[in-house]
Amino acid sequence: MKLKIKKIPIATILIAIIFAIGILLFVGAYSKKDALSTYNLWGGKETLVESQNKDIDNDGLRDWEEDLYKTDYLNPDTDGDGYLDGEEINSGHNPLVKAPGDDKIFNPLPLGDKYNITKKVLNSEIIDSILDSYVAQKNEYINDNDINSPDMFAARTKTSTIQEMFLRAIKDAYVPLIEEANKVVLEIPEIFNIEIADKDIKISEDNSTENIKSYLAQVSSILKSDTFFLQQQAFAAISSALKDGDFSKVDSIIKSNEEKLSKAKEIIAPSSWKEIHRKGLELTFLIRNIFISFRDLPNDPLKTYVALDELEKFADRWNQLMEKAIDLANQQGITISL
Repeated sequence: MKLKIKKIPIATILIAIIFAIGILLFVGAYSKKDALSTYNLWGGKETLVESQNKDIDNDGLRDWEEDLYKTDYLNPDTDGDGYLDGEEINSGHNPLVKAPGDDKIFNPLPLGDKYNITKKVLNSEIIDSILDSYVAQKNEYINDNDINSPDMFAARTKTSTIQEMFLRAIKDAYVPLIEEANKVVLEIPEIFNIEIADKDIKISEDNSTENIKSYLAQVSSILKSDTFFLQQQAFAAISSALKDGDFSKVDSIIKSNEEKLSKAKEIIAPSSWKEIHRKGLELTFLIRNIFISFRDLPNDPLKTYVALDELEKFADRWNQLMEKAIDLANQQGITISL
């Protein structure tokens, strides 16, 4: 099976990322500025962001993150070892296993403050620069149009006008934001530069045709399942979520694939297929992390931006691996259709 990804509209995602950054900047910060403060820049999406940040048990994991981690969103310490679930995730430990002995998670979900690139990049200087630029534009608009109250501003000002002011405000800061985001990513390579060691995979010296066919059948059952990340409906769910703000289908796909990844890690690969098996797992975890980064857009838009760049490179890397798999199978007298 050659990987064919219907491209998600890049421009749409970039605009979504920019406004997600804006939401994070303005909610809770905008009221500190002196321009008239009544606005509806994102059509009510401030409420969406608030719901995305809900953490009922105050353990440092948002409720939807708890769902993916399989922790209890009503219990701040799911495994009862005295450490909050969020603390364990951010330190790389397993919130479902009591300490000591809660080994670090194998290829963890890139969620939580430890992996929040936007929080690591957005310093007060950048925030003030963007907000000051926006407020200066808004004050000029208010003066030019003889607006003297928040209600008058809301009645006279088109949403598109407000959006344009914000886009101008963030434009100058956008390039350094992305440059800093890429630097941060290098410090946490487990998000997009995944490496799997020999100890993390299971290998057999049985390279018989029968065993190889059995191995390939197990792999194929995962790759061709309807909810696998590379199926078109998974990408359709991402596009839909970015459009309407409902990430429930994306959550379902991520959870379903976590089970598939668990099965994939338990597959015993013939030694002749070890390198392809290893690279396949690395790429599968990579596409998992790309999906999670898109899902985390309301909380970490800069990670989404980096994920977008990774997605553009992913198809070629996957197709090259599939070609190697087909060539190896042919050398072993086996015909496969991946």
